[in-house]
Amino acid sequence: MQSATGIRLDQAICAGQPDESRQGGDDVREIARRTEDIRGRMLVVDDDVVQRTVIGMTGAKLGYDTVTVSTFEDASAQLRTKSFDIMTLDLSLGERDGVELLRLLAELKLNAMPVVIISGCDERILNATRRVGQALKLSLTRCLTKPLELDKLREALLLPAHGRSNPAGEAASPAIDRERILAALSRNEFFVEFQPKVELQTGRVVGVEALARWHMPEFGMVSPALFIPLAEQLGLMPDLTCRILSLAVGDIRRVVNKNPGFTVAVNISGSLLNDLLLPERIESALNEHGVAPQALIVEVTESVAMSDVERAMDILLRLRIKGIGASIDDFGTGFSSLAALARLPFSELKIDQSFARNCDRDQDMIKIVQASIGLARAFGMTVVAEGIDNPHALAKLRAAGCDTGQGYLFAPSLKIERVARWMVRWHDDITGHRSAMFLPTGQISPPIAC
Repeated sequence: MQSATGIRLDQAICAGQPDESRQGGDDVREIARRTEDIRGRMLVVDDDVVQRTVIGMTGAKLGYDTVTVSTFEDASAQLRTKSFDIMTLDLSLGERDGVELLRLLAELKLNAMPVVIISGCDERILNATRRVGQALKLSLTRCLTKPLELDKLREALLLPAHGRSNPAGEAASPAIDRERILAALSRNEFFVEFQPKVELQTGRVVGVEALARWHMPEFGMVSPALFIPLAEQLGLMPDLTCRILSLAVGDIRRVVNKNPGFTVAVNISGSLLNDLLLPERIESALNEHGVAPQALIVEVTESVAMSDVERAMDILLRLRIKGIGASIDDFGTGFSSLAALARLPFSELKIDQSFARNCDRDQDMIKIVQASIGLARAFGMTVVAEGIDNPHALAKLRAAGCDTGQGYLFAPSLKIERVARWMVRWHDDITGHRSAMFLPTGQISPPIAC
Protein backbone atom coordinates (compact mmCIF):
# COMPACT_ATOMS: atom_id res chain seq x y z
CA MET A 1 0.00 0.00 0.00
CA GLN A 2 1.28 3.50 -0.86
CA SER A 3 0.90 6.81 0.94
CA ALA A 4 -0.44 9.80 -0.96
CA THR A 5 3.10 10.98 -1.64
CA GLY A 6 4.50 7.72 -2.89
CA ILE A 7 6.34 5.80 -0.13
CA ARG A 8 5.06 2.33 0.49
CA LEU A 9 3.55 1.82 3.98
CA ASP A 10 4.92 -1.71 4.13
CA GLN A 11 8.40 -0.25 3.44
CA ALA A 12 7.88 2.14 6.33
CA ILE A 13 6.81 -0.62 8.74
CA CYS A 14 9.68 -2.89 7.65
CA ALA A 15 12.10 -0.02 8.32
CA GLY A 16 11.30 -0.47 12.02
CA GLN A 17 9.65 2.84 12.95
CA PRO A 18 6.33 3.22 14.77
CA ASP A 19 3.32 3.92 12.59
CA GLU A 20 2.94 7.62 13.33
CA SER A 21 -0.33 7.74 11.39
CA ARG A 22 -1.87 5.54 14.12
CA GLN A 23 -0.35 7.59 16.92
CA GLY A 24 -1.34 10.98 15.54
CA GLY A 25 2.31 12.04 16.00
CA ASP A 26 3.56 15.47 17.01
CA ASP A 27 4.51 18.11 14.47
CA VAL A 28 8.07 18.03 15.84
CA ARG A 29 9.52 14.60 16.56
CA GLU A 30 13.07 13.61 17.46
CA ILE A 31 14.51 10.27 16.34
CA ALA A 32 17.79 9.19 17.93
CA ARG A 33 20.43 7.57 15.77
CA ARG A 34 20.35 3.74 15.69
CA THR A 35 24.08 3.14 15.26
CA GLU A 36 27.38 3.96 16.94
CA ASP A 37 28.35 5.97 13.86
CA ILE A 38 27.85 9.69 14.39
CA ARG A 39 27.03 11.74 11.30
CA GLY A 40 25.47 14.71 13.02
CA ARG A 41 21.95 16.15 13.08
CA MET A 42 19.39 15.99 10.28
CA LEU A 43 16.21 17.99 9.78
CA VAL A 44 13.38 16.36 7.81
CA VAL A 45 10.71 18.73 6.49
CA ASP A 46 7.71 16.93 5.01
CA ASP A 47 3.95 17.18 5.52
CA ASP A 48 3.36 13.49 4.80
CA VAL A 49 3.49 11.50 8.05
CA VAL A 50 4.78 8.28 6.50
CA GLN A 51 7.35 9.90 4.28
CA ARG A 52 8.92 12.05 7.00
CA THR A 53 9.01 9.07 9.40
CA VAL A 54 10.70 6.82 6.84
CA ILE A 55 13.23 9.51 5.99
CA GLY A 56 13.87 10.11 9.70
CA MET A 57 14.36 6.41 10.43
CA THR A 58 16.62 6.01 7.38
CA GLY A 59 18.75 8.88 8.63
CA ALA A 60 18.84 7.38 12.13
CA LYS A 61 20.14 4.07 10.77
CA LEU A 62 22.90 5.98 8.96
CA GLY A 63 23.98 7.75 12.17
CA TYR A 64 21.97 10.99 12.25
CA ASP A 65 20.09 12.37 15.23
CA THR A 66 16.96 13.37 13.35
CA VAL A 67 14.24 15.96 13.88
CA THR A 68 11.10 15.64 11.72
CA VAL A 69 8.68 18.53 11.17
CA SER A 70 5.64 18.96 8.96
CA THR A 71 5.28 22.71 8.45
CA PHE A 72 7.25 25.75 7.34
CA GLU A 73 6.73 27.35 10.75
CA ASP A 74 8.15 24.37 12.67
CA ALA A 75 11.09 24.13 10.28
CA SER A 76 11.78 27.83 10.68
CA ALA A 77 11.77 27.53 14.47
CA GLN A 78 14.21 24.61 14.36
CA LEU A 79 16.60 26.32 11.92
CA ARG A 80 16.65 29.52 13.96
CA THR A 81 17.46 27.79 17.25
CA LYS A 82 19.42 24.60 16.45
CA SER A 83 22.29 23.48 14.26
CA PHE A 84 21.89 20.81 11.59
CA ASP A 85 24.34 19.02 9.32
CA ILE A 86 21.86 18.14 6.56
CA MET A 87 18.22 18.74 5.65
CA THR A 88 15.66 16.96 3.45
CA LEU A 89 12.89 19.12 2.06
CA ASP A 90 9.61 18.30 0.36
CA LEU A 91 8.69 21.11 -2.03
CA SER A 92 4.95 20.78 -1.32
CA LEU A 93 4.26 21.85 2.26
CA GLY A 94 0.69 23.07 1.99
CA GLU A 95 0.24 26.82 2.42
CA ARG A 96 3.99 27.55 2.77
CA ASP A 97 5.97 25.75 0.08
CA GLY A 98 9.55 24.50 0.06
CA VAL A 99 10.85 27.37 -2.06
CA GLU A 100 9.99 29.76 0.77
CA LEU A 101 12.09 27.61 3.07
CA LEU A 102 15.01 27.73 0.62
CA ARG A 103 14.78 31.49 0.73
CA LEU A 104 14.83 31.37 4.52
CA LEU A 105 18.01 29.25 4.46
CA ALA A 106 19.71 31.96 2.41
CA GLU A 107 18.47 34.68 4.77
CA LEU A 108 19.84 32.76 7.75
CA LYS A 109 23.16 32.26 5.90
CA LEU A 110 22.87 28.49 6.06
CA ASN A 111 24.44 28.11 2.61
CA ALA A 112 26.89 25.39 3.65
CA MET A 113 24.25 22.94 4.88
CA PRO A 114 23.54 20.20 2.30
CA VAL A 115 19.87 20.08 1.25
CA VAL A 116 18.21 17.07 -0.40
CA ILE A 117 15.06 18.04 -2.32
CA ILE A 118 12.20 15.53 -2.47
CA SER A 119 9.24 16.14 -4.78
CA GLY A 120 6.54 14.60 -6.90
CA CYS A 121 6.74 17.53 -9.33
CA ASP A 122 7.88 17.12 -12.93
CA GLU A 123 11.45 17.43 -14.22
CA ARG A 124 11.18 21.08 -15.28
CA ILE A 125 10.07 22.10 -11.78
CA LEU A 126 12.97 20.17 -10.25
CA ASN A 127 15.38 21.81 -12.70
CA ALA A 128 14.00 25.22 -11.81
CA THR A 129 14.40 24.37 -8.12
CA ARG A 130 18.08 23.60 -8.71
CA ARG A 131 18.48 26.98 -10.38
CA VAL A 132 16.78 28.74 -7.47
CA GLY A 133 19.20 26.99 -5.13
CA GLN A 134 22.16 28.06 -7.24
CA ALA A 135 20.93 31.65 -7.34
CA LEU A 136 20.62 31.63 -3.55
CA LYS A 137 24.09 29.98 -3.30
CA LEU A 138 22.66 27.03 -1.37
CA SER A 139 24.12 23.51 -1.25
CA LEU A 140 21.38 21.55 -3.05
CA THR A 141 23.04 18.16 -3.35
CA ARG A 142 20.30 15.96 -4.83
CA CYS A 143 16.73 16.17 -6.14
CA LEU A 144 14.80 12.93 -5.51
CA THR A 145 11.47 12.15 -7.14
CA LYS A 146 8.44 10.31 -5.78
CA PRO A 147 7.78 7.48 -5.32
CA LEU A 148 10.88 7.75 -3.14
CA GLU A 149 13.37 4.90 -3.50
CA LEU A 150 15.10 4.10 -0.22
CA ASP A 151 18.40 3.17 -1.89
CA LYS A 152 18.59 6.57 -3.57
CA LEU A 153 17.62 8.25 -0.30
CA ARG A 154 20.43 6.49 1.57
CA GLU A 155 22.87 7.43 -1.18
CA ALA A 156 21.79 11.07 -1.02
CA LEU A 157 22.18 11.19 2.76
CA LEU A 158 25.67 9.68 2.55
CA LEU A 159 26.82 11.83 -0.38
CA PRO A 160 27.14 15.39 0.93
CA ALA A 161 30.24 16.95 2.36
CA HIS A 162 28.63 18.24 5.50
CA GLY A 163 28.64 21.82 6.64
CA ARG A 164 27.00 22.65 9.94
CA SER A 165 24.13 25.11 9.70
CA ASN A 166 25.51 27.79 11.95
CA PRO A 167 25.39 31.16 10.21
CA ALA A 168 28.60 31.66 8.29
CA GLY A 169 30.91 34.41 9.43
CA GLU A 170 31.64 37.14 6.93
CA ALA A 171 35.18 37.17 5.57
CA ALA A 172 37.13 40.33 6.21
CA SER A 173 37.28 42.72 3.27
CA PRO A 174 39.90 45.37 2.64
CA ALA A 175 38.92 49.03 2.76
CA ILE A 176 39.13 50.23 -0.84
CA ASP A 177 38.57 53.77 -2.06
CA ARG A 178 39.53 55.79 -5.11
CA GLU A 179 42.94 56.72 -3.71
CA ARG A 180 43.77 53.09 -2.91
CA ILE A 181 42.99 51.94 -6.48
CA LEU A 182 45.02 54.82 -7.95
CA ALA A 183 47.90 53.87 -5.67
CA ALA A 184 47.62 50.24 -6.81
CA LEU A 185 47.82 51.34 -10.44
CA SER A 186 50.92 53.43 -9.77
CA ARG A 187 52.57 50.60 -7.79
CA ASN A 188 51.82 47.99 -10.47
CA GLU A 189 49.82 45.84 -8.04
CA PHE A 190 47.45 44.75 -10.80
CA PHE A 191 48.48 41.86 -13.02
CA VAL A 192 46.96 39.44 -15.53
CA GLU A 193 46.25 35.72 -15.51
CA PHE A 194 45.20 33.77 -18.58
CA GLN A 195 42.61 31.02 -18.89
CA PRO A 196 43.16 28.76 -21.93
CA LYS A 197 40.50 28.36 -24.62
CA VAL A 198 40.39 24.89 -26.18
CA GLU A 199 38.94 23.84 -29.54
CA LEU A 200 36.35 21.26 -28.49
CA GLN A 201 36.53 19.00 -31.53
CA THR A 202 40.33 18.62 -31.55
CA GLY A 203 41.57 19.65 -28.12
CA ARG A 204 43.91 22.24 -29.65
CA VAL A 205 44.55 25.37 -27.56
CA VAL A 206 43.48 28.30 -29.72
CA GLY A 207 43.63 31.23 -27.34
CA VAL A 208 43.32 32.62 -23.83
CA GLU A 209 41.14 35.03 -21.92
CA ALA A 210 42.98 37.69 -19.93
CA LEU A 211 41.65 38.10 -16.38
CA ALA A 212 42.42 41.04 -14.10
CA ARG A 213 44.03 40.22 -10.74
CA TRP A 214 45.04 42.42 -7.80
CA HIS A 215 47.52 41.55 -5.07
CA MET A 216 47.31 44.05 -2.23
CA PRO A 217 50.52 43.79 -0.14
CA GLU A 218 48.76 44.48 3.15
CA PHE A 219 45.83 42.12 2.47
CA GLY A 220 46.74 39.60 -0.23
CA MET A 221 44.64 38.72 -3.27
CA VAL A 222 41.52 40.84 -3.75
CA SER A 223 38.58 39.26 -5.54
CA PRO A 224 37.68 40.77 -8.96
CA ALA A 225 34.05 40.56 -7.79
CA LEU A 226 35.02 43.23 -5.26
CA PHE A 227 37.43 45.55 -7.05
CA ILE A 228 35.92 45.64 -10.56
CA PRO A 229 32.49 47.00 -9.51
CA LEU A 230 34.25 49.48 -7.23
CA ALA A 231 36.53 50.67 -10.02
CA GLU A 232 33.50 51.11 -12.27
CA GLN A 233 31.60 53.00 -9.57
CA LEU A 234 34.57 55.27 -8.84
CA GLY A 235 35.14 56.10 -12.51
CA LEU A 236 38.49 54.29 -12.68
CA MET A 237 37.51 51.42 -14.96
CA PRO A 238 38.94 53.04 -18.12
CA ASP A 239 42.35 53.36 -16.41
CA LEU A 240 42.20 49.80 -15.09
CA THR A 241 41.03 48.32 -18.42
CA CYS A 242 43.77 50.10 -20.38
CA ARG A 243 46.35 48.79 -17.90
CA ILE A 244 45.01 45.23 -18.16
CA LEU A 245 44.89 45.44 -21.96
CA SER A 246 48.50 46.61 -22.16
CA LEU A 247 49.66 43.94 -19.69
CA ALA A 248 47.75 41.19 -21.48
CA VAL A 249 49.06 42.04 -24.94
CA GLY A 250 52.60 42.50 -23.67
CA ASP A 251 52.64 39.28 -21.64
CA ILE A 252 51.12 37.03 -24.30
CA ARG A 253 52.87 38.40 -27.40
CA ARG A 254 55.49 35.63 -27.53
CA VAL A 255 52.84 32.92 -27.38
CA VAL A 256 50.77 34.72 -30.02
CA ASN A 257 53.70 35.18 -32.39
CA LYS A 258 54.73 31.49 -32.10
CA ASN A 259 51.22 30.13 -32.68
CA PRO A 260 49.43 31.36 -35.83
CA GLY A 261 45.75 32.00 -35.22
CA PHE A 262 46.19 32.22 -31.43
CA THR A 263 44.05 34.96 -29.81
CA VAL A 264 43.86 36.79 -26.50
CA ALA A 265 40.47 38.06 -25.27
CA VAL A 266 40.20 41.13 -23.05
CA ASN A 267 37.04 42.39 -21.35
CA ILE A 268 36.06 45.98 -22.19
CA SER A 269 34.10 47.95 -19.60
CA GLY A 270 30.94 49.91 -20.30
CA SER A 271 32.65 53.22 -19.61
CA LEU A 272 35.31 52.48 -22.24
CA LEU A 273 32.70 51.52 -24.80
CA ASN A 274 31.56 55.15 -24.66
CA ASP A 275 35.03 56.36 -25.68
CA LEU A 276 35.06 57.05 -29.41
CA LEU A 277 38.89 57.05 -29.31
CA LEU A 278 38.96 53.45 -28.03
CA PRO A 279 39.81 51.88 -31.43
CA GLU A 280 42.87 54.11 -31.75
CA ARG A 281 43.93 53.42 -28.13
CA ILE A 282 43.72 49.67 -28.69
CA GLU A 283 45.56 49.87 -32.01
CA SER A 284 48.32 51.86 -30.32
CA ALA A 285 48.71 49.20 -27.59
CA LEU A 286 48.94 46.45 -30.22
CA ASN A 287 51.55 48.36 -32.21
CA GLU A 288 53.59 49.07 -29.07
CA HIS A 289 53.92 45.35 -28.35
CA GLY A 290 54.14 44.14 -31.94
CA VAL A 291 50.92 42.11 -31.88
CA ALA A 292 48.66 41.82 -34.94
CA PRO A 293 45.07 43.10 -34.60
CA GLN A 294 43.74 39.66 -35.56
CA ALA A 295 45.22 38.26 -32.34
CA LEU A 296 42.95 40.37 -30.11
CA ILE A 297 39.30 39.83 -29.23
CA VAL A 298 37.46 42.42 -27.17
CA GLU A 299 34.71 40.97 -24.98
CA VAL A 300 31.63 43.07 -24.28
CA THR A 301 28.64 41.98 -22.21
CA GLU A 302 25.31 42.33 -23.95
CA SER A 303 23.96 44.68 -21.26
CA VAL A 304 26.91 47.03 -21.86
CA ALA A 305 26.54 46.83 -25.64
CA MET A 306 22.82 47.61 -25.52
CA SER A 307 23.08 50.52 -23.06
CA ASP A 308 24.09 52.84 -25.94
CA VAL A 309 23.65 50.90 -29.17
CA GLU A 310 24.60 53.71 -31.57
CA ARG A 311 27.94 54.42 -29.87
CA ALA A 312 28.68 50.71 -29.36
CA MET A 313 27.97 50.13 -33.05
CA ASP A 314 30.39 52.91 -34.01
CA ILE A 315 33.22 51.60 -31.81
CA LEU A 316 32.77 47.87 -32.52
CA LEU A 317 32.49 48.46 -36.26
CA ARG A 318 35.77 50.38 -36.34
CA LEU A 319 37.48 47.68 -34.27
CA ARG A 320 36.22 45.01 -36.67
CA ILE A 321 37.45 47.01 -39.68
CA LYS A 322 40.91 47.04 -38.10
CA GLY A 323 40.76 43.22 -37.87
CA ILE A 324 40.10 43.01 -34.11
CA GLY A 325 37.51 40.43 -33.06
CA ALA A 326 34.45 41.29 -30.96
CA SER A 327 32.75 38.84 -28.62
CA ILE A 328 29.36 39.17 -26.96
CA ASP A 329 29.97 37.89 -23.43
CA ASP A 330 27.47 36.36 -20.96
CA PHE A 331 25.08 35.72 -23.83
CA GLY A 332 21.53 34.94 -22.74
CA THR A 333 21.71 36.54 -19.29
CA GLY A 334 20.24 39.91 -20.33
CA PHE A 335 17.08 41.00 -22.08
CA SER A 336 18.42 42.15 -25.43
CA SER A 337 20.33 39.16 -26.81
CA LEU A 338 18.60 38.91 -30.18
CA ALA A 339 18.72 42.66 -30.75
CA ALA A 340 22.44 42.69 -29.92
CA LEU A 341 23.15 39.95 -32.44
CA ALA A 342 21.13 41.63 -35.15
CA ARG A 343 22.49 45.15 -34.76
CA LEU A 344 26.11 44.83 -33.63
CA PRO A 345 29.05 43.34 -35.61
CA PHE A 346 30.12 40.59 -33.22
CA SER A 347 32.35 37.80 -34.50
CA GLU A 348 32.08 35.52 -31.46
CA LEU A 349 29.34 34.48 -29.03
CA LYS A 350 30.19 33.36 -25.49
CA ILE A 351 27.63 31.11 -23.83
CA ASP A 352 27.39 32.06 -20.18
CA GLN A 353 28.69 29.53 -17.69
CA SER A 354 25.29 29.30 -15.98
CA PHE A 355 24.05 27.52 -19.12
CA ALA A 356 27.17 25.55 -20.05
CA ARG A 357 28.02 24.29 -16.58
CA ASN A 358 24.66 22.57 -16.03
CA CYS A 359 23.80 21.47 -19.55
CA ASP A 360 24.67 17.83 -18.84
CA ARG A 361 21.98 17.43 -16.17
CA ASP A 362 19.44 20.13 -17.01
CA GLN A 363 17.51 19.62 -20.24
CA ASP A 364 16.35 23.24 -20.25
CA MET A 365 19.96 24.44 -20.22
CA ILE A 366 21.09 22.26 -23.13
CA LYS A 367 18.15 23.54 -25.18
CA ILE A 368 19.32 27.11 -24.58
CA VAL A 369 22.85 26.10 -25.55
CA GLN A 370 21.65 24.46 -28.77
CA ALA A 371 19.49 27.47 -29.64
CA SER A 372 22.39 29.86 -28.97
CA ILE A 373 24.69 27.87 -31.23
CA GLY A 374 22.04 27.91 -33.96
CA LEU A 375 21.73 31.70 -33.70
CA ALA A 376 25.50 32.13 -33.81
CA ARG A 377 25.71 30.00 -36.94
CA ALA A 378 23.01 32.11 -38.59
CA PHE A 379 25.12 35.22 -38.00
CA GLY A 380 28.41 33.58 -39.02
CA MET A 381 29.85 33.68 -35.49
CA THR A 382 32.05 31.22 -33.63
CA VAL A 383 30.81 29.93 -30.26
CA VAL A 384 32.69 29.74 -26.96
CA ALA A 385 31.32 28.07 -23.84
CA GLU A 386 32.74 29.17 -20.50
CA GLY A 387 32.64 27.35 -17.20
CA ILE A 388 33.26 23.80 -18.50
CA ASP A 389 34.01 21.99 -15.26
CA ASN A 390 33.18 18.34 -15.92
CA PRO A 391 33.55 15.82 -18.77
CA HIS A 392 29.82 15.26 -19.13
CA ALA A 393 29.19 18.94 -19.88
CA LEU A 394 32.07 18.84 -22.36
CA ALA A 395 30.49 15.87 -24.17
CA LYS A 396 27.14 17.67 -24.39
CA LEU A 397 28.72 20.86 -25.73
CA ARG A 398 30.75 18.96 -28.32
CA ALA A 399 27.65 17.11 -29.47
CA ALA A 400 25.78 20.42 -29.76
CA GLY A 401 28.49 21.76 -32.08
CA CYS A 402 30.18 24.32 -29.79
CA ASP A 403 33.51 25.48 -31.25
CA THR A 404 35.61 26.43 -28.25
CA GLY A 405 35.49 26.13 -24.48
CA GLN A 406 37.22 27.21 -21.32
CA GLY A 407 36.92 26.08 -17.73
CA TYR A 408 38.56 24.16 -14.91
CA LEU A 409 38.24 20.85 -16.79
CA PHE A 410 41.08 22.15 -18.97
CA ALA A 411 42.89 24.61 -16.72
CA PRO A 412 42.32 27.42 -14.23
CA SER A 413 43.65 30.89 -14.91
CA LEU A 414 47.45 30.78 -15.16
CA LYS A 415 50.23 33.31 -14.74
CA ILE A 416 52.06 34.01 -17.96
CA GLU A 417 55.17 32.02 -16.97
CA ARG A 418 53.01 28.89 -16.72
CA VAL A 419 50.98 29.33 -19.92
CA ALA A 420 53.61 28.15 -22.43
CA ARG A 421 54.63 25.23 -20.20
CA TRP A 422 51.01 24.13 -19.78
CA MET A 423 50.39 24.36 -23.54
CA VAL A 424 53.34 22.10 -24.34
CA ARG A 425 52.20 19.47 -21.84
CA TRP A 426 48.60 19.72 -23.01
CA HIS A 427 49.39 19.29 -26.71
CA ASP A 428 51.86 16.48 -26.04
CA ASP A 429 49.20 14.66 -24.05
CA ILE A 430 46.41 15.23 -26.57
CA THR A 431 48.53 13.79 -29.39
CA GLY A 432 49.92 11.03 -27.20
CA HIS A 433 48.58 8.37 -24.86
CA ARG A 434 45.47 10.27 -23.84
CA SER A 435 44.28 11.29 -27.31
CA ALA A 436 40.92 9.58 -26.55
CA MET A 437 39.93 12.71 -24.64
CA PHE A 438 38.54 14.30 -27.79
CA LEU A 439 37.44 11.29 -29.79
CA PRO A 440 33.75 11.05 -30.79
CA THR A 441 33.15 8.50 -28.02
CA GLY A 442 33.32 11.35 -25.55
CA GLN A 443 35.61 9.43 -23.18
CA ILE A 444 37.23 12.13 -21.14
CA SER A 445 40.34 11.81 -18.97
CA PRO A 446 41.12 14.07 -15.99
CA PRO A 447 42.61 17.51 -16.72
CA ILE A 448 46.33 17.99 -16.85
CA ALA A 449 47.87 19.33 -13.64
CA CYS A 450 49.13 22.86 -13.88
